[in-house]
Amino acid sequence: MGNETADPPRRPASRMTTRALRVFAKKTVTYVGVVLVSATIVSALLRVQWPDPLHPIVILTGAVFVAPAAIAMAIDWLRRKSDRQRLDQAAEDPGELLQRRVERVNTAFAEAAALMDELQRDVEAQQAAREALVTQAAEQQRLLEINEEQAEKIRHLLFSETKATIHAERRQQWTFFLLGYLASTATSIPIGIWINSIS
Repeated sequence: MGNETADPPRRPASRMTTRALRVFAKKTVTYVGVVLVSATIVSALLRVQWPDPLHPIVILTGAVFVAPAAIAMAIDWLRRKSDRQRLDQAAEDPGELLQRRVERVNTAFAEAAALMDELQRDVEAQQAAREALVTQAAEQQRLLEINEEQAEKIRHLLFSETKATIHAERRQQWTFFLLGYLASTATSIPIGIWINSIS
């Protein structure tokens, strides 16, 4: 019982066989396509009377053989590349991988802390600007109140001066009126007497 050997798993062997067949088929199709295309190019260059080398059927035949092989080779190359990357990642030391991840996390935290500091400075600057605006608005309000008081005083003074000016003008007008009346009366009486004495 202890000497029993386990049969190798069939699956990997069948995969290898399938893969080998695929590679063989791709290479065969590629070589046939290359031969057809090469024959077409050579016959075109040498002007050999072969079935017309630029005939669409010849060109399409070459393309039919070459295109699938090229696509299959590209897909195979992409698969191998991703397999290599996975193998490289699997072969990588888990400690180094963990160390790199920790470093990335630390870098992200450091960047976040720097951003938080910048945001804090921006908030403080905005707060200071707001306080300055509030102080300036309070000062403007105080000056406005002072200006309103001064404007009221000036209006009162102007109103008082205007009243005094109006009274002074009325007195002056009455004075001129009375002086004119007295002057006209004083001159018209002697003139009237003189005219009466002449007539």
